Amino acid sequence: MAIVDKREAMRRAQAALDAGKPEDALLQLWPLIDRPHVLEEELRAYLRLMLAAYTALRRGRAVTTIALFLGDLDSAERFAAGSPLDLARVHIARGQPREAARAFQAAKWLGHAAIQLEEAGDDRGARLLWEQLAEDPRLREDLYTQSLVRFNLGRACGRLKDDVASRKAIVQSMHLLEAAADGFETRGLRERAFDCFQVLLTLGRDGAFENLAEGYLNCIRILQEDHLKYYVLQYYEDFQKLALERKELVAAATLFREAAEFARRHGLPYARYYKQRAAETHLAAAKRGEASGAPVEMTENAYAAAIDAWSDLGAYSKVRETYGVLAMLALPEKRRARYTRLYERLAGVPDESGARSGMPDYLRMETAYPEIWRLDVIEWEQGGDAAETMGEVLLDPKFHDYTRRRALLCRLRQVGDGAARPGPELLAELATLLGRAEVYSALAPLERLYQHPDARVRAACLRALRQLYFKRSFVLVQQGLRDPDATVRAEALAAVAQLHFGHALDPLARIYREATDPKVRRTALASIGKVPSVEALELLVDALRHGDPEERRIARELLTRSDHAEAVAVLKNAEAAESGAAQAELSGVLRARNVA
Repeated sequence: MAIVDKREAMRRAQAALDAGKPEDALLQLWPLIDRPHVLEEELRAYLRLMLAAYTALRRGRAVTTIALFLGDLDSAERFAAGSPLDLARVHIARGQPREAARAFQAAKWLGHAAIQLEEAGDDRGARLLWEQLAEDPRLREDLYTQSLVRFNLGRACGRLKDDVASRKAIVQSMHLLEAAADGFETRGLRERAFDCFQVLLTLGRDGAFENLAEGYLNCIRILQEDHLKYYVLQYYEDFQKLALERKELVAAATLFREAAEFARRHGLPYARYYKQRAAETHLAAAKRGEASGAPVEMTENAYAAAIDAWSDLGAYSKVRETYGVLAMLALPEKRRARYTRLYERLAGVPDESGARSGMPDYLRMETAYPEIWRLDVIEWEQGGDAAETMGEVLLDPKFHDYTRRRALLCRLRQVGDGAARPGPELLAELATLLGRAEVYSALAPLERLYQHPDARVRAACLRALRQLYFKRSFVLVQQGLRDPDATVRAEALAAVAQLHFGHALDPLARIYREATDPKVRRTALASIGKVPSVEALELLVDALRHGDPEERRIARELLTRSDHAEAVAVLKNAEAAESGAAQAELSGVLRARNVA
Protein backbone atom coordinates (compact mmCIF):
# COMPACT_ATOMS: atom_id res chain seq x y z
CA MET A 1 0.00 0.00 0.00
CA ALA A 2 1.31 3.44 -0.96
CA ILE A 3 2.34 5.81 1.85
CA VAL A 4 -0.21 8.60 2.24
CA ASP A 5 0.80 12.10 3.36
CA LYS A 6 -2.21 12.67 5.60
CA ARG A 7 -1.79 16.41 6.11
CA GLU A 8 -1.23 17.12 2.42
CA ALA A 9 -4.21 14.94 1.42
CA MET A 10 -6.46 16.73 3.92
CA ARG A 11 -5.26 20.12 2.66
CA ARG A 12 -5.99 19.17 -0.93
CA ALA A 13 -9.39 17.76 -0.03
CA GLN A 14 -10.40 20.93 1.80
CA ALA A 15 -9.10 23.06 -1.06
CA ALA A 16 -11.09 21.00 -3.57
CA LEU A 17 -14.24 21.43 -1.49
CA ASP A 18 -13.67 25.18 -1.20
CA ALA A 19 -13.23 25.32 -4.97
CA GLY A 20 -16.53 23.51 -5.56
CA LYS A 21 -14.87 20.28 -6.72
CA PRO A 22 -16.28 17.60 -4.39
CA GLU A 23 -15.26 14.72 -6.68
CA ASP A 24 -11.60 15.80 -6.40
CA ALA A 25 -12.01 16.01 -2.63
CA LEU A 26 -13.23 12.41 -2.52
CA LEU A 27 -10.22 11.26 -4.54
CA GLN A 28 -8.01 12.68 -1.78
CA LEU A 29 -10.10 11.32 1.09
CA TRP A 30 -10.57 7.68 0.01
CA PRO A 31 -6.89 6.71 0.52
CA LEU A 32 -7.08 8.27 3.99
CA ILE A 33 -10.01 6.19 5.23
CA ASP A 34 -9.04 3.01 3.36
CA ARG A 35 -6.06 2.17 5.59
CA PRO A 36 -5.67 -0.67 8.11
CA HIS A 37 -5.09 1.56 11.13
CA VAL A 38 -6.81 4.92 11.45
CA LEU A 39 -7.29 6.64 14.80
CA GLU A 40 -10.92 7.27 15.72
CA GLU A 41 -10.61 11.05 15.79
CA GLU A 42 -8.77 11.08 12.44
CA LEU A 43 -11.42 8.88 10.87
CA ARG A 44 -14.24 11.12 12.06
CA ALA A 45 -12.46 14.17 10.60
CA TYR A 46 -12.07 12.47 7.22
CA LEU A 47 -15.69 11.34 7.24
CA ARG A 48 -16.97 14.82 8.02
CA LEU A 49 -15.20 16.10 4.91
CA MET A 50 -16.56 13.19 2.88
CA LEU A 51 -20.05 13.96 4.17
CA ALA A 52 -19.67 17.54 2.94
CA ALA A 53 -18.46 16.28 -0.46
CA TYR A 54 -21.33 13.84 -0.88
CA THR A 55 -23.78 16.51 0.25
CA ALA A 56 -22.49 18.84 -2.47
CA LEU A 57 -22.90 16.01 -4.99
CA ARG A 58 -26.48 15.36 -3.75
CA ARG A 59 -25.75 11.69 -3.07
CA GLY A 60 -28.16 11.30 -0.20
CA ARG A 61 -27.58 7.59 0.49
CA ALA A 62 -23.85 8.17 0.98
CA VAL A 63 -24.59 11.11 3.30
CA THR A 64 -27.02 8.97 5.28
CA THR A 65 -24.44 6.18 5.57
CA ILE A 66 -21.76 8.47 6.99
CA ALA A 67 -24.20 10.27 9.29
CA LEU A 68 -25.39 6.92 10.67
CA PHE A 69 -21.83 5.82 11.32
CA LEU A 70 -21.04 9.13 13.05
CA GLY A 71 -24.23 8.94 15.11
CA ASP A 72 -25.69 12.10 13.57
CA LEU A 73 -29.20 10.67 13.32
CA ASP A 74 -30.93 13.98 12.54
CA SER A 75 -28.81 14.46 9.41
CA ALA A 76 -29.20 10.78 8.53
CA GLU A 77 -32.98 11.04 8.71
CA ARG A 78 -33.09 14.24 6.68
CA PHE A 79 -31.10 12.75 3.79
CA ALA A 80 -32.83 9.35 3.97
CA ALA A 81 -36.21 10.82 3.12
CA GLY A 82 -36.14 9.46 -0.43
CA SER A 83 -35.02 5.95 0.52
CA PRO A 84 -37.34 3.86 2.71
CA LEU A 85 -34.62 1.28 3.40
CA ASP A 86 -32.21 3.95 4.66
CA LEU A 87 -35.02 5.53 6.67
CA ALA A 88 -35.71 2.14 8.25
CA ARG A 89 -32.09 1.90 9.37
CA VAL A 90 -32.28 5.38 10.89
CA HIS A 91 -35.33 4.31 12.89
CA ILE A 92 -33.50 1.16 14.03
CA ALA A 93 -30.61 3.32 15.20
CA ARG A 94 -33.11 5.50 17.09
CA GLY A 95 -34.69 2.43 18.73
CA GLN A 96 -38.01 2.93 16.88
CA PRO A 97 -38.99 -0.56 15.63
CA ARG A 98 -42.58 0.36 14.66
CA GLU A 99 -41.38 3.23 12.48
CA ALA A 100 -38.68 0.98 11.04
CA ALA A 101 -41.33 -1.61 10.21
CA ARG A 102 -43.40 0.97 8.32
CA ALA A 103 -40.36 2.01 6.29
CA PHE A 104 -39.43 -1.60 5.50
CA GLN A 105 -43.03 -2.27 4.50
CA ALA A 106 -42.92 0.72 2.15
CA ALA A 107 -39.87 -0.92 0.54
CA LYS A 108 -41.83 -4.21 0.30
CA TRP A 109 -39.39 -5.97 2.66
CA LEU A 110 -42.10 -7.71 4.63
CA GLY A 111 -39.78 -10.07 6.52
CA HIS A 112 -37.67 -7.18 7.83
CA ALA A 113 -40.85 -5.32 8.74
CA ALA A 114 -42.31 -8.33 10.58
CA ILE A 115 -39.12 -8.77 12.59
CA GLN A 116 -39.22 -5.13 13.65
CA LEU A 117 -42.85 -5.47 14.74
CA GLU A 118 -41.88 -8.52 16.78
CA GLU A 119 -39.17 -6.40 18.41
CA ALA A 120 -41.92 -3.89 19.26
CA GLY A 121 -44.11 -6.64 20.73
CA ASP A 122 -46.73 -6.33 17.98
CA ASP A 123 -47.29 -10.01 17.20
CA ARG A 124 -50.63 -9.36 15.55
CA GLY A 125 -49.07 -7.01 13.00
CA ALA A 126 -46.12 -9.37 12.52
CA ARG A 127 -48.47 -12.29 11.87
CA LEU A 128 -50.23 -10.40 9.09
CA LEU A 129 -46.91 -9.61 7.42
CA TRP A 130 -45.64 -13.21 7.71
CA GLU A 131 -48.94 -14.37 6.16
CA GLN A 132 -48.50 -11.96 3.26
CA LEU A 133 -44.89 -13.01 2.73
CA ALA A 134 -45.86 -16.70 2.78
CA GLU A 135 -47.94 -16.05 -0.36
CA ASP A 136 -45.08 -14.39 -2.24
CA PRO A 137 -44.77 -16.21 -5.61
CA ARG A 138 -40.95 -16.05 -5.37
CA LEU A 139 -41.12 -18.63 -2.58
CA ARG A 140 -42.90 -21.33 -4.56
CA GLU A 141 -39.63 -22.91 -5.68
CA ASP A 142 -37.59 -21.82 -2.65
CA LEU A 143 -38.48 -24.51 -0.12
CA TYR A 144 -35.93 -23.36 2.43
CA THR A 145 -36.96 -19.71 2.69
CA GLN A 146 -40.62 -20.72 2.52
CA SER A 147 -40.04 -23.05 5.49
CA LEU A 148 -38.50 -20.19 7.49
CA VAL A 149 -41.39 -17.87 6.74
CA ARG A 150 -43.87 -20.58 7.85
CA PHE A 151 -41.78 -21.14 10.97
CA ASN A 152 -41.89 -17.44 11.86
CA LEU A 153 -45.62 -17.38 11.15
CA GLY A 154 -46.19 -20.37 13.42
CA ARG A 155 -44.27 -18.73 16.27
CA ALA A 156 -46.21 -15.48 15.90
CA CYS A 157 -49.51 -17.39 15.95
CA GLY A 158 -48.32 -19.31 19.00
CA ARG A 159 -47.58 -16.11 20.90
CA LEU A 160 -51.12 -14.97 20.02
CA LYS A 161 -52.51 -18.27 21.46
CA ASP A 162 -53.97 -19.26 18.08
CA ASP A 163 -52.89 -22.89 18.50
CA VAL A 164 -54.68 -24.22 15.40
CA ALA A 165 -53.02 -21.73 13.04
CA SER A 166 -49.69 -22.14 14.83
CA ARG A 167 -49.70 -25.92 14.48
CA LYS A 168 -50.67 -25.73 10.81
CA ALA A 169 -47.80 -23.35 10.00
CA ILE A 170 -45.30 -25.33 12.08
CA VAL A 171 -46.23 -28.64 10.40
CA GLN A 172 -45.89 -27.00 6.98
CA SER A 173 -42.52 -25.62 8.02
CA MET A 174 -41.35 -29.03 9.24
CA HIS A 175 -42.20 -30.78 5.97
CA LEU A 176 -40.57 -28.02 3.92
CA LEU A 177 -37.42 -28.13 6.08
CA GLU A 178 -37.06 -31.88 5.63
CA ALA A 179 -37.46 -31.57 1.87
CA ALA A 180 -35.02 -28.64 1.71
CA ALA A 181 -32.44 -30.52 3.82
CA ASP A 182 -32.65 -33.53 1.48
CA GLY A 183 -32.13 -31.26 -1.51
CA PHE A 184 -29.14 -29.51 0.03
CA GLU A 185 -27.44 -32.78 1.00
CA THR A 186 -28.04 -34.23 -2.46
CA ARG A 187 -26.22 -31.20 -3.92
CA GLY A 188 -23.37 -31.53 -1.43
CA LEU A 189 -24.40 -28.39 0.49
CA ARG A 190 -24.24 -29.89 3.97
CA GLU A 191 -23.76 -26.49 5.62
CA ARG A 192 -27.17 -25.42 4.26
CA ALA A 193 -28.72 -28.73 5.37
CA PHE A 194 -27.28 -27.99 8.82
CA ASP A 195 -29.31 -24.76 8.88
CA CYS A 196 -32.46 -26.78 8.19
CA PHE A 197 -31.73 -29.17 11.04
CA GLN A 198 -31.04 -26.26 13.40
CA VAL A 199 -34.53 -24.94 12.76
CA LEU A 200 -35.95 -28.46 13.20
CA LEU A 201 -34.37 -28.82 16.63
CA THR A 202 -35.78 -25.41 17.53
CA LEU A 203 -39.21 -26.74 16.54
CA GLY A 204 -38.57 -29.74 18.75
CA ARG A 205 -37.76 -27.57 21.77
CA ASP A 206 -41.34 -26.36 21.75
CA GLY A 207 -42.93 -29.52 20.35
CA ALA A 208 -42.38 -33.20 19.70
CA PHE A 209 -39.28 -34.98 20.97
CA GLU A 210 -38.98 -36.69 17.57
CA ASN A 211 -38.34 -33.31 15.91
CA LEU A 212 -35.83 -32.44 18.61
CA ALA A 213 -34.01 -35.73 18.04
CA GLU A 214 -34.04 -35.42 14.25
CA GLY A 215 -32.64 -31.90 14.41
CA TYR A 216 -29.96 -32.57 17.02
CA LEU A 217 -28.75 -35.91 15.65
CA ASN A 218 -28.39 -34.54 12.13
CA CYS A 219 -26.62 -31.41 13.40
CA ILE A 220 -24.23 -33.61 15.39
CA ARG A 221 -23.61 -35.78 12.30
CA ILE A 222 -22.71 -32.77 10.15
CA LEU A 223 -20.58 -31.19 12.88
CA GLN A 224 -18.67 -34.47 13.17
CA GLU A 225 -18.11 -34.53 9.43
CA ASP A 226 -16.79 -30.96 9.67
CA HIS A 227 -14.46 -31.95 12.55
CA LEU A 228 -15.83 -29.29 14.94
CA LYS A 229 -15.20 -31.31 18.10
CA TYR A 230 -16.30 -28.83 20.74
CA TYR A 231 -19.45 -27.91 18.84
CA VAL A 232 -20.23 -31.66 18.70
CA LEU A 233 -19.87 -32.01 22.47
CA GLN A 234 -21.91 -28.86 23.09
CA TYR A 235 -24.74 -30.19 20.94
CA TYR A 236 -24.53 -33.56 22.70
CA GLU A 237 -24.69 -31.90 26.11
CA ASP A 238 -27.60 -29.64 25.18
CA PHE A 239 -29.56 -32.57 23.73
CA GLN A 240 -28.77 -34.69 26.80
CA LYS A 241 -30.11 -31.95 29.07
CA LEU A 242 -33.32 -31.62 27.08
CA ALA A 243 -33.80 -35.41 26.97
CA LEU A 244 -33.42 -35.59 30.76
CA GLU A 245 -35.87 -32.72 31.25
CA ARG A 246 -38.44 -34.61 29.18
CA LYS A 247 -37.79 -37.84 31.11
CA GLU A 248 -36.50 -39.54 27.95
CA LEU A 249 -34.00 -41.48 30.03
CA VAL A 250 -33.12 -44.23 27.55
CA ALA A 251 -32.43 -41.65 24.85
CA ALA A 252 -30.34 -39.56 27.28
CA ALA A 253 -28.29 -42.60 28.34
CA THR A 254 -27.63 -43.46 24.69
CA LEU A 255 -26.48 -39.88 24.06
CA PHE A 256 -24.10 -40.04 27.02
CA ARG A 257 -22.61 -43.28 25.64
CA GLU A 258 -22.21 -41.77 22.16
CA ALA A 259 -20.56 -38.63 23.59
CA ALA A 260 -18.17 -40.82 25.60
CA GLU A 261 -17.18 -42.76 22.49
CA PHE A 262 -16.74 -39.53 20.51
CA ALA A 263 -14.51 -38.04 23.23
CA ARG A 264 -12.46 -41.24 23.45
CA ARG A 265 -12.02 -41.45 19.67
CA HIS A 266 -10.78 -37.87 19.47
CA GLY A 267 -8.51 -37.99 22.51
CA LEU A 268 -10.62 -35.55 24.54
CA PRO A 269 -10.47 -35.92 28.35
CA TYR A 270 -14.22 -36.19 28.92
CA ALA A 271 -14.97 -39.82 28.05
CA ARG A 272 -15.05 -41.03 31.67
CA TYR A 273 -17.42 -38.24 32.67
CA TYR A 274 -19.91 -39.16 29.92
CA LYS A 275 -19.60 -42.86 30.80
CA GLN A 276 -20.46 -42.07 34.39
CA ARG A 277 -23.48 -40.02 33.30
CA ALA A 278 -24.58 -42.89 31.04
CA ALA A 279 -24.40 -45.32 33.97
CA GLU A 280 -26.33 -42.98 36.27
CA THR A 281 -29.01 -42.43 33.63
CA HIS A 282 -29.40 -46.16 32.95
CA LEU A 283 -29.86 -46.65 36.70
CA ALA A 284 -32.50 -43.92 36.79
CA ALA A 285 -34.30 -45.59 33.87
CA ALA A 286 -34.20 -48.96 35.64
CA LYS A 287 -35.58 -47.51 38.89
CA ARG A 288 -38.34 -45.72 37.03
CA GLY A 289 -39.20 -48.98 35.29
CA GLU A 290 -39.46 -50.73 38.64
CA ALA A 291 -41.64 -48.01 40.12
CA SER A 292 -43.98 -47.90 37.12
CA GLY A 293 -44.42 -51.66 36.85
CA ALA A 294 -42.66 -52.00 33.50
CA PRO A 295 -41.81 -55.54 32.29
CA VAL A 296 -39.01 -56.88 34.48
CA GLU A 297 -36.89 -57.73 31.43
CA MET A 298 -36.76 -54.02 30.47
CA THR A 299 -35.66 -53.13 33.99
CA GLU A 300 -33.04 -55.88 33.89
CA ASN A 301 -31.68 -54.55 30.58
CA ALA A 302 -31.37 -51.03 32.00
CA TYR A 303 -29.44 -52.30 35.04
CA ALA A 304 -27.21 -54.41 32.76
CA ALA A 305 -26.43 -51.34 30.62
CA ALA A 306 -25.47 -49.46 33.78
CA ILE A 307 -23.16 -52.33 34.77
CA ASP A 308 -21.43 -52.16 31.37
CA ALA A 309 -20.75 -48.45 31.86
CA TRP A 310 -19.55 -48.85 35.46
CA SER A 311 -17.26 -51.72 34.34
CA ASP A 312 -15.68 -49.54 31.65
CA LEU A 313 -14.90 -47.00 34.39
CA GLY A 314 -13.49 -49.62 36.74
CA ALA A 315 -16.16 -48.62 39.29
CA TYR A 316 -16.44 -52.16 40.71
CA SER A 317 -18.23 -51.12 43.90
CA LYS A 318 -21.03 -49.71 41.70
CA VAL A 319 -21.01 -52.86 39.56
CA ARG A 320 -21.34 -55.00 42.70
CA GLU A 321 -24.10 -52.80 44.10
CA THR A 322 -26.07 -53.08 40.84
CA TYR A 323 -25.66 -56.88 40.73
CA GLY A 324 -27.13 -56.91 44.24
CA VAL A 325 -30.19 -55.05 43.00
CA LEU A 326 -30.55 -57.42 40.02
CA ALA A 327 -30.44 -60.40 42.40
CA MET A 328 -33.56 -59.02 44.13
CA LEU A 329 -35.67 -58.62 40.96
CA ALA A 330 -38.55 -60.96 40.18
CA LEU A 331 -36.46 -62.89 37.66
CA PRO A 332 -36.10 -66.64 37.07
CA GLU A 333 -34.22 -68.28 39.92
CA LYS A 334 -31.29 -69.28 37.70
CA ARG A 335 -30.58 -65.65 36.67
CA ARG A 336 -31.01 -64.37 40.22
CA ALA A 337 -28.51 -66.97 41.45
CA ARG A 338 -26.01 -65.87 38.80
CA TYR A 339 -26.35 -62.23 39.83
CA THR A 340 -25.86 -63.24 43.48
CA ARG A 341 -22.63 -65.09 42.60
CA LEU A 342 -21.33 -62.08 40.70
CA TYR A 343 -22.23 -59.83 43.62
CA GLU A 344 -20.28 -62.03 46.02
CA ARG A 345 -17.31 -62.40 43.69
CA LEU A 346 -16.76 -58.63 43.55
CA ALA A 347 -16.59 -58.20 47.33
CA GLY A 348 -13.50 -56.22 48.23
CA VAL A 349 -12.47 -55.47 44.63
CA PRO A 350 -11.14 -51.87 44.68
CA ASP A 351 -12.31 -49.19 42.27
CA GLU A 352 -9.93 -47.84 39.66
CA SER A 353 -9.09 -44.16 39.93
CA GLY A 354 -9.38 -41.63 37.13
CA ALA A 355 -10.63 -38.10 36.51
CA ARG A 356 -14.24 -37.69 35.44
CA SER A 357 -14.52 -34.07 34.39
CA GLY A 358 -16.99 -32.68 31.87
CA MET A 359 -16.40 -30.10 29.17
CA PRO A 360 -15.76 -26.72 30.85
CA ASP A 361 -18.10 -23.81 30.16
CA TYR A 362 -15.38 -21.70 28.54
CA LEU A 363 -15.29 -24.13 25.60
CA ARG A 364 -18.98 -23.60 24.85
CA MET A 365 -19.63 -21.42 21.80
CA GLU A 366 -21.98 -18.47 22.23
CA THR A 367 -22.80 -18.59 18.51
CA ALA A 368 -23.83 -22.26 18.49
CA TYR A 369 -27.53 -21.47 17.91
CA PRO A 370 -27.97 -18.45 15.63
CA GLU A 371 -31.52 -17.33 14.84
CA ILE A 372 -31.43 -18.88 11.38
CA TRP A 373 -35.18 -18.37 10.92
CA ARG A 374 -34.63 -14.62 11.02
CA LEU A 375 -31.13 -14.25 9.60
CA ASP A 376 -31.76 -16.20 6.41
CA VAL A 377 -35.06 -14.43 5.69
CA ILE A 378 -33.14 -11.16 6.05
CA GLU A 379 -30.45 -12.44 3.64
CA TRP A 380 -33.09 -13.57 1.14
CA GLU A 381 -34.81 -10.17 1.10
CA GLN A 382 -31.50 -8.33 0.75
CA GLY A 383 -30.87 -10.42 -2.36
CA GLY A 384 -27.10 -10.09 -2.22
CA ASP A 385 -27.18 -6.29 -2.31
CA ALA A 386 -23.82 -5.28 -0.83
CA ALA A 387 -25.06 -1.88 0.37
CA GLU A 388 -27.97 -3.39 2.28
CA THR A 389 -25.97 -6.32 3.66
CA MET A 390 -23.22 -4.05 4.90
CA GLY A 391 -25.83 -1.60 6.19
CA GLU A 392 -26.92 -4.37 8.54
CA VAL A 393 -23.32 -4.90 9.71
CA LEU A 394 -22.73 -1.16 10.05
CA LEU A 395 -25.40 -0.82 12.74
CA ASP A 396 -24.78 -4.09 14.58
CA PRO A 397 -22.95 -3.41 17.87
CA LYS A 398 -21.80 -7.02 18.19
CA PHE A 399 -19.27 -6.44 15.40
CA HIS A 400 -15.83 -5.02 16.17
CA ASP A 401 -15.17 -1.40 15.14
CA TYR A 402 -12.73 -2.66 12.49
CA THR A 403 -15.49 -4.73 10.87
CA ARG A 404 -17.99 -1.88 11.01
CA ARG A 405 -15.45 0.41 9.34
CA ARG A 406 -14.98 -2.12 6.54
CA ALA A 407 -18.76 -2.36 6.16
CA LEU A 408 -18.84 1.45 5.90
CA LEU A 409 -16.32 1.38 3.06
CA CYS A 410 -18.27 -1.30 1.18
CA ARG A 411 -21.51 0.61 1.48
CA LEU A 412 -19.94 3.96 0.53
CA ARG A 413 -18.23 2.46 -2.51
CA GLN A 414 -21.63 1.31 -3.80
CA VAL A 415 -24.03 4.10 -2.81
CA GLY A 416 -21.48 6.91 -3.20
CA ASP A 417 -20.80 6.26 -6.87
CA GLY A 418 -22.62 8.63 -9.18
CA ALA A 419 -22.92 6.25 -12.14
CA ALA A 420 -26.36 4.86 -12.96
CA ARG A 421 -24.81 1.44 -13.53
CA PRO A 422 -21.45 0.77 -11.86
CA GLY A 423 -18.72 -0.49 -14.17
CA PRO A 424 -16.55 -3.59 -13.78
CA GLU A 425 -13.70 -1.67 -12.13
CA LEU A 426 -15.91 -0.38 -9.33
CA LEU A 427 -17.58 -3.77 -8.83
CA ALA A 428 -14.19 -5.47 -8.63
CA GLU A 429 -13.14 -2.94 -6.00
CA LEU A 430 -16.40 -3.58 -4.13
CA ALA A 431 -15.64 -7.33 -4.13
CA THR A 432 -12.20 -6.62 -2.68
CA LEU A 433 -13.72 -4.52 0.10
CA LEU A 434 -16.26 -7.26 0.87
CA GLY A 435 -13.46 -9.74 1.35
CA ARG A 436 -11.66 -7.41 3.70
CA ALA A 437 -14.78 -7.12 5.87
CA GLU A 438 -14.09 -10.75 6.89
CA VAL A 439 -17.70 -11.50 7.88
CA TYR A 440 -20.01 -14.32 6.82
CA SER A 441 -22.62 -11.87 5.51
CA ALA A 442 -20.16 -10.75 2.79
CA LEU A 443 -20.67 -14.07 0.99
CA ALA A 444 -24.16 -13.38 -0.37
CA PRO A 445 -23.08 -10.14 -2.14
CA LEU A 446 -20.01 -11.91 -3.54
CA GLU A 447 -22.21 -14.73 -4.85
CA ARG A 448 -24.35 -12.13 -6.61
CA LEU A 449 -21.34 -10.22 -7.98
CA TYR A 450 -19.91 -13.47 -9.32
CA GLN A 451 -22.79 -13.62 -11.81
CA HIS A 452 -21.32 -10.58 -13.61
CA PRO A 453 -20.27 -11.26 -17.23
CA ASP A 454 -16.93 -9.45 -16.83
CA ALA A 455 -14.17 -11.85 -15.77
CA ARG A 456 -12.42 -9.08 -13.81
CA VAL A 457 -15.35 -8.91 -11.40
CA ARG A 458 -15.54 -12.69 -11.03
CA ALA A 459 -11.79 -12.90 -10.43
CA ALA A 460 -12.05 -10.22 -7.73
CA CYS A 461 -14.81 -12.24 -6.04
CA LEU A 462 -12.59 -15.32 -5.89
CA ARG A 463 -9.67 -13.25 -4.64
CA ALA A 464 -11.85 -11.85 -1.86
CA LEU A 465 -12.72 -15.37 -0.69
CA ARG A 466 -9.16 -15.94 0.51
CA GLN A 467 -10.05 -13.89 3.61
CA LEU A 468 -13.44 -15.51 4.27
CA TYR A 469 -12.84 -18.65 6.33
CA PHE A 470 -16.30 -20.17 6.02
CA LYS A 471 -17.37 -23.48 4.57
CA ARG A 472 -19.87 -21.66 2.34
CA SER A 473 -16.94 -19.91 0.63
CA PHE A 474 -16.29 -23.16 -1.23
CA VAL A 475 -19.62 -22.86 -3.06
CA LEU A 476 -18.08 -20.02 -5.08
CA VAL A 477 -14.64 -21.61 -5.16
CA GLN A 478 -16.03 -24.71 -6.86
CA GLN A 479 -17.86 -22.56 -9.41
CA GLY A 480 -14.66 -20.61 -10.00
CA LEU A 481 -12.68 -23.79 -10.70
CA ARG A 482 -15.09 -24.47 -13.60
CA ASP A 483 -15.17 -20.86 -14.88
CA PRO A 484 -14.53 -20.45 -18.64
CA ASP A 485 -11.97 -17.68 -17.98
CA ALA A 486 -8.43 -18.77 -17.08
CA THR A 487 -7.78 -15.79 -14.76
CA VAL A 488 -10.88 -16.64 -12.73
CA ARG A 489 -9.84 -20.29 -12.50
CA ALA A 490 -6.40 -19.19 -11.30
CA GLU A 491 -7.96 -17.09 -8.52
CA ALA A 492 -10.16 -20.04 -7.52
CA LEU A 493 -7.07 -22.25 -7.32
CA ALA A 494 -5.33 -19.64 -5.16
CA ALA A 495 -8.35 -19.67 -2.85
CA VAL A 496 -8.11 -23.48 -2.55
CA ALA A 497 -4.48 -23.06 -1.51
CA GLN A 498 -5.40 -20.44 1.10
CA LEU A 499 -8.57 -21.86 2.68
CA HIS A 500 -7.36 -24.58 5.05
CA PHE A 501 -9.23 -24.50 8.36
CA GLY A 502 -11.02 -27.10 10.49
CA HIS A 503 -14.33 -27.44 8.69
CA ALA A 504 -12.78 -26.87 5.25
CA LEU A 505 -11.73 -30.54 5.11
CA ASP A 506 -14.99 -31.81 3.64
CA PRO A 507 -15.12 -29.41 0.64
CA LEU A 508 -11.35 -29.73 0.11
CA ALA A 509 -11.66 -33.52 0.06
CA ARG A 510 -14.54 -33.23 -2.41
CA ILE A 511 -12.42 -31.03 -4.71
CA TYR A 512 -9.52 -33.49 -4.45
CA ARG A 513 -11.68 -36.50 -5.32
CA GLU A 514 -13.76 -34.91 -8.08
CA ALA A 515 -11.33 -32.61 -9.90
CA THR A 516 -9.98 -33.82 -13.22
CA ASP A 517 -7.21 -31.19 -13.40
CA PRO A 518 -4.06 -32.61 -11.70
CA LYS A 519 -3.04 -29.12 -10.57
CA VAL A 520 -6.35 -28.62 -8.75
CA ARG A 521 -6.08 -32.04 -7.09
CA ARG A 522 -2.53 -31.34 -5.90
CA THR A 523 -3.42 -27.90 -4.57
CA ALA A 524 -6.39 -29.32 -2.67
CA LEU A 525 -4.20 -32.10 -1.28
CA ALA A 526 -1.62 -29.58 -0.08
CA SER A 527 -4.35 -27.62 1.72
CA ILE A 528 -5.75 -30.81 3.26
CA GLY A 529 -2.29 -31.43 4.72
CA LYS A 530 -2.58 -28.14 6.64
CA VAL A 531 -5.91 -29.05 8.27
CA PRO A 532 -5.20 -30.17 11.87
CA SER A 533 -7.27 -33.37 12.11
CA VAL A 534 -6.86 -37.14 12.12
CA GLU A 535 -9.18 -37.35 9.12
CA ALA A 536 -6.82 -35.10 7.12
CA LEU A 537 -3.91 -37.41 8.05
CA GLU A 538 -5.89 -40.44 6.88
CA LEU A 539 -6.65 -38.74 3.58
CA LEU A 540 -2.94 -38.04 3.11
CA VAL A 541 -2.21 -41.71 3.78
CA ASP A 542 -4.73 -42.65 1.08
CA ALA A 543 -3.00 -40.27 -1.34
CA LEU A 544 0.33 -41.90 -0.46
CA ARG A 545 -1.17 -45.29 -1.32
CA HIS A 546 -3.18 -44.45 -4.42
CA GLY A 547 -2.17 -41.01 -5.75
CA ASP A 548 -0.12 -40.24 -8.83
CA PRO A 549 3.65 -39.76 -8.32
CA GLU A 550 3.36 -36.01 -7.62
CA GLU A 551 0.47 -36.52 -5.18
CA ARG A 552 2.47 -39.18 -3.37
CA ARG A 553 5.40 -36.77 -3.10
CA ILE A 554 3.15 -34.06 -1.61
CA ALA A 555 1.55 -36.52 0.82
CA ARG A 556 4.96 -37.90 1.81
CA GLU A 557 6.33 -34.43 2.62
CA LEU A 558 3.22 -33.38 4.54
CA LEU A 559 3.11 -36.59 6.58
CA THR A 560 6.81 -36.28 7.36
CA ARG A 561 6.39 -32.71 8.62
CA SER A 562 3.04 -33.13 10.39
CA ASP A 563 3.10 -32.15 14.05
CA HIS A 564 -0.31 -33.65 14.81
CA ALA A 565 -0.28 -35.70 18.03
CA GLU A 566 -1.81 -38.70 16.24
CA ALA A 567 0.42 -38.62 13.15
CA VAL A 568 2.73 -41.47 14.22
CA ALA A 569 -0.16 -43.67 15.38
CA VAL A 570 -2.02 -43.15 12.08
CA LEU A 571 1.11 -43.99 10.09
CA LYS A 572 1.90 -47.10 12.15
CA ASN A 573 -1.66 -48.41 11.85
CA ALA A 574 -1.59 -47.85 8.09
CA GLU A 575 1.83 -49.53 7.78
CA ALA A 576 0.61 -52.59 9.68
CA ALA A 577 -2.39 -52.93 7.35
CA GLU A 578 -0.36 -52.74 4.12
CA SER A 579 2.20 -54.82 2.24
CA GLY A 580 4.51 -54.36 -0.72
CA ALA A 581 5.14 -50.90 -2.19
CA ALA A 582 2.49 -49.14 -0.08
CA GLN A 583 4.00 -50.50 3.12
CA ALA A 584 7.45 -49.44 1.96
CA GLU A 585 6.19 -45.87 1.37
CA LEU A 586 4.73 -45.70 4.89
CA SER A 587 7.85 -47.18 6.42
CA GLY A 588 9.89 -44.55 4.61
CA VAL A 589 7.80 -41.75 6.10
CA LEU A 590 8.21 -43.22 9.59
CA ARG A 591 11.98 -43.44 9.11
CA ALA A 592 12.03 -39.83 7.91
CA ARG A 593 10.29 -38.93 11.17
CA ASN A 594 12.97 -40.89 13.08
CA VAL A 595 10.42 -43.46 14.22
CA ALA A 596 11.61 -47.05 14.39
